[in-house]
This record gives sequence, structure tokens and C-alpha cells, in this order.
Amino acid sequence: MRRGLLIVVVVATAIGLTVGLTGGVSSVTDRIEGWRLRPRVLVGANAFDTVAVTEESMTPQTGPFESEPGDDLALVDFNGVRIVLPTTLGERERVEFTGDVRSRWSESSRLARIGGTLVVVDTGNGLDVPRVHDVDGTERWRYHPDADVPPTSFVPADLDGDGDVEFYATITGNLVRLDAKGQEVWRAPLSSGHITATAPRTRRDPGWIVTESSGQMVVWDDTGTRLAVLTMKDAHPLSVIDWPDGRYVLAGGPALRVVALDGRVVFEWTVTDMLVRQALPLALQAGAPPAVALVAESATNRRRLQIVSQERTLVYDEILGAPTELLKARAADGMDRLFLRRAGVLALQQRAG
Repeated sequence: MRRGLLIVVVVATAIGLTVGLTGGVSSVTDRIEGWRLRPRVLVGANAFDTVAVTEESMTPQTGPFESEPGDDLALVDFNGVRIVLPTTLGERERVEFTGDVRSRWSESSRLARIGGTLVVVDTGNGLDVPRVHDVDGTERWRYHPDADVPPTSFVPADLDGDGDVEFYATITGNLVRLDAKGQEVWRAPLSSGHITATAPRTRRDPGWIVTESSGQMVVWDDTGTRLAVLTMKDAHPLSVIDWPDGRYVLAGGPALRVVALDGRVVFEWTVTDMLVRQALPLALQAGAPPAVALVAESATNRRRLQIVSQERTLVYDEILGAPTELLKARAADGMDRLFLRRAGVLALQQRAG
């Protein structure tokens, strides 16, 4: 009897020690892994500074909101807009919202300039009727060609380079271009889809409109001519990049891919165990081929911000501690400034020299 009791005690003790040691080892492993994955800059800490633009919860947008050359940074809340120079972060102008603009402003609202005047574009986000109105709430026009469903996308962009914004929409069966007064300029057959990216006309290339639907990417020029139809499988078109040898689509997914209109992948970059969710071209030097700024995310919500050059040099690498949205503004000097939207808005600035 005593021998049986002794055996039970020994076994129970062994089990307890095993559980304790396993839990301890697991806890230590978790702490080591947590320390390894803590938010920090891995590459580029000596070349870039992070500067707070605002700690307030504001919606940042970039674009040519003033008549001066180059893009501006706009910080929007329900009271109005602060227009900021992307180079110095100095405030250029403050515009107050009046009328029903405050109540109607949402994440799908966009700022644009028509005839030198700042307007608000309610894109509808595929759920509501798009409309264009002044900052005092006066409606200029709305676009609702199909009585049953609103456009799936509605994008203001100056692709022809005349200084005035035009509008591109996807509706039932068509891609449509509208002028600044809301009049249709052309329609091009498109069975379904939405606009994911645009790029303005250059000396070499026409303006591009990139649409996506059910794994298929269609690229159009700004006259309504279809340039390419590609099956993307696990990739998604995110933006457009201009390199010296051509214009390409930046596609995300298991890897960042730079895709030509004939389907060739001319550049590929992976972030281990992550999907590329955002990507945009970033001109770090005027006249030089732009790099690519990207955000990748894992299934466990780990995130990385990276900047990689055309030569596949990792210029910047940061483990992010919070969801981050990328924006860029092309300044008058030909260089892009990168902004990060988190709880507030940050600028990732290159150090001089």
C-alpha cells in the first residue's frame, strides 16, 4: 500500500514539474518573441526621421489643392480643412466647412479643385449616389445614371494634365469619364469592377485607369481605349509606377509585383509570412527612379513598413505597432514626401545630406 502511494506521489510530482517547466519555457519564449517583434525601425533609422504633423484625429489627403505647383497635404475634420505645405509642414490655408458639409463628410469624401476652387466630392463608396459640392454645401451636380444601383467607384483625377479635375466612374456595364460639370465624355464597355488606381499622362505614356474585378485587371487610357486585360490570380492592383524603362502596375498580395501590360513581372519583393496590402511609388530624389513604399500584414496582425529601391535595396524597414495608411505628396522640387496615418498623422522625412 505504501509502495503504491509512493508511486502515485512521484508520478504526480513529475507531472507537476513537467507542466511548470513547459509553462515557464513557453512564457519565456513568448516574451522573447514579443521583444523581437516590438515596434521599431530595423533599417533606415539614421536616414529618416518621423515627425508628428498632428496628433488630432483628422483625415489626411494629398493633391493639388492650391494653384501653386506641387501637391499639398490637407488635414480634414468636421469643421474644415487645413492645407499644409508637405515640405515645411507649415499651414498654407484654412477653409471652414458650412452648410451640410460637416454632417455629410465621411471617409469616402475627397477634396478636389475645379476652376481654381476647392470642392468636396462625395464618392459614395459604391453605396450612395456620388455628388460634387462647394465647401458651403451648395451642390454642383450628382451622378446617378442607373436608378437601381449607384456607381461602384467614383474617382476625381486630372489625368490629361490640363489643371482641372475630371471624374472616372464604374457603373453597370461601363467605365465612364465625366468632365468637371458632370457631363459624360465617353463610355467604355466594362462588365463589372471598380477603379483601384490612376496615373496622369506623361510625355511617354497616356493617362491610366486601372480597374479590378474577380481576379481580372483591366487597364485603360484616358481616352477610353483598353490597353490590357490581365488575370491576376492572387495579386491585386494597388497603384502605378513610372520607371525609366516603362510604366507598370504595382500589385500586392503574397509579394509586391511590378507588372507590365503584357503580364511580365519585372520586379518582385516578398515580406516573409506577410501579404502586401499597400504600395505606392516614392521619389526619394528628383529625377531618379522612384522607390516603392509598402505596408505588409500577417495573419496575426503583425505589420511592416518598407521602402525598397528599383535595385532591390531595402532603404527603410519598420515593425509597426498600429494600422498605418500611406499617403504621398509630390512637392514642387520633384521629390515625394511620405505621410503615415495612424491615430494622428506623421511625416517620414529624409535627413538632409
